[in-house]
Amino acid sequence: MTGAITREAQDLPRLVVLPGLDGTGLLLADFVRAISAFFRAQVIAYPVDEPLSYDELMLYVQSRLPDEPIWLIGESFSGPLALRLAAEHATRVRAVVLGASFARLDLPLKTALSSMARLLAWFPPALVPMGLLDAVLTNGRATASERALLKQALLRVDPAVLSVRVRQALTVDLVAQGVRVQQPLLYLKATHDRLMPGNAGALAASLSPRARIESIAAPHFIFQAQPQACAKAIVAFTQACRAGAEPP
Repeated sequence: MTGAITREAQDLPRLVVLPGLDGTGLLLADFVRAISAFFRAQVIAYPVDEPLSYDELMLYVQSRLPDEPIWLIGESFSGPLALRLAAEHATRVRAVVLGASFARLDLPLKTALSSMARLLAWFPPALVPMGLLDAVLTNGRATASERALLKQALLRVDPAVLSVRVRQALTVDLVAQGVRVQQPLLYLKATHDRLMPGNAGALAASLSPRARIESIAAPHFIFQAQPQACAKAIVAFTQACRAGAEPP
């Protein structure tokens, strides 16, 4: 029986998940459990003590991609990485999914926000008001255990790393860079997102001629708040792609 289960698992397609700003992957456990009946899911965690740029993270992730066809997910901060990887590995990446993410952030006062983000390098994560993060990321609906897990993830990451990642997110512009993704693209839009600008989904979708946007009732932490709904949408999307049909 064990051998049969192993063979079935080996037959599942490979899914690579790139995590959000913390980069630890700790916050994706529920989503990975929800999707694991349909994929061999792998989360590529980022270094917690190296302040890497998007270009440097590209090299880091590329060296860890499995040597087989993959389905690729970019959560929030990692959306630009997922899009660039899809563009540069058109034969290996079968399709790309973005969850509450972006190709460019059209936010007011971006220069000021980027300057303020530099202060994070000297601001210990332990002092970050969890109530404020909870309000922005989960719309104040996180449980005590979920807030504790978020704090645990942040405490693992050097403040200088978080500072660089925030500044990278604020300045990246894949639209201006002319990045194009020929594979099918699914953008999962969190309908109650307090962090992403309203045009984030449309801008990301503009990079692919085979893109669709699906709305899910969730805050910015879409994979954490609605892991089953996200998994269901992704499975339907990938099944349509594998059948040779354009996603509905």
